[in-house]
Amino acid sequence: MIRMICLFAAIAVAAPAAAQTALSIDALAADVVAGNPERQYLARQISLAQTGVAAAGRLADPEISVDFGEKRTDSPLNGQRLGDGPAFAVSILQPIEFNGRIPLRNAIAQGNVTLARLGLAQFDATLAGRARSLGYRLFAAGERADAAAAVAARMRSLAAVLVARDPAGPAPRLEAAVLEASAINAERIAAEAQAAYNAALYELNGLRGQPFPARVRILRPPSAPPPLPDVTVLADRLEVGNFELLALKAQLDQQGLAVRLAEKSRVGAITIGPYLTRERGDVRDTIAGVRAQTTIPLWNRQEGDVATAESRAAQGEAALIATRRRLLASLHADAALYRARSEALAKWPGDAPQHFAEVAAGADRAYRLGAVPLATYVQMQTGWLDAQTAVLETRAGLWEARENIRILTGGGEQP
Repeated sequence: MIRMICLFAAIAVAAPAAAQTALSIDALAADVVAGNPERQYLARQISLAQTGVAAAGRLADPEISVDFGEKRTDSPLNGQRLGDGPAFAVSILQPIEFNGRIPLRNAIAQGNVTLARLGLAQFDATLAGRARSLGYRLFAAGERADAAAAVAARMRSLAAVLVARDPAGPAPRLEAAVLEASAINAERIAAEAQAAYNAALYELNGLRGQPFPARVRILRPPSAPPPLPDVTVLADRLEVGNFELLALKAQLDQQGLAVRLAEKSRVGAITIGPYLTRERGDVRDTIAGVRAQTTIPLWNRQEGDVATAESRAAQGEAALIATRRRLLASLHADAALYRARSEALAKWPGDAPQHFAEVAAGADRAYRLGAVPLATYVQMQTGWLDAQTAVLETRAGLWEARENIRILTGGGEQP
């Protein structure tokens, strides 16, 4: 009965898997980036920042001033009122900035476009790296779950055969109990691997905007990635290609421009435009002309704005230094992890999981024929699971370290 349940469960899992579209790791990353629902909002930030560039180059809105009043005219000789009437004045003034302030505002707004593009590029690189890492984890968890389920089914099948035979003493029942206990442990490993598979699957589907239960089949990735360049070469690539550093440098450039803009703001803008004044008392007076006005930089109230801008620039310098130190530490740690796992994999045969799987299958046949004892059989089955877990986990960690280095150095094809 237990064997039939395991068989039906394996068929139920394998049936939908056969209809799945197989994806390579790189195809999975491209699919996640193309289907991610958050990316469209980051892409929209670029168009919004470009709108800010267009607005930064425009003149300030003109100002209109309207005055209403009453004119009364009295004679200076006898104080007699000569006449009274309405008076009004109208002026339209256009503020004009000079001293290079508009180009500075334009450069600051252009920096916002650069930051938006860097943000989108960093999001794409991080998203693709996370998708590849999850793809490796998904493949490893699936392989581990399949192997553990096969071992559990194999041991339960043997246990059922031993119990069905006529026992000649307590040995068959004891062997059946050992097989049952080993099958329980293998089923625990399969359940843990299935949980890890589901966790990676749900996160992947969330990233690519698909229903969480949608199944994905990952093609077998290469056994190991290519060798890693020297860490000094990677450090140079990090300096010129890391998105976080590039964004901080762009922000620092903007803060330098903001300091210059605050310094130039001490000299006020010139407001110029036509005006018209009309008064009517004993006679009608009309005055038309051009008015210009500006501020007198006497009290230097802009000194506080300059100090604030310089403080932000100093904070940006400190943030750049701290970020560079943190990123270099992460780069060295990932490079060391990459090389350590690469050296471990190099000591193991490339076909170690397949070799142990074949040996485990041979041990099953040999035990059924009575050629090997129970201890050797159980040790071979559990040894296959342990070896496969070690190889798969080491490869997955190796690929994850590579993806971290790829993101740190700018998200290129090769780190």
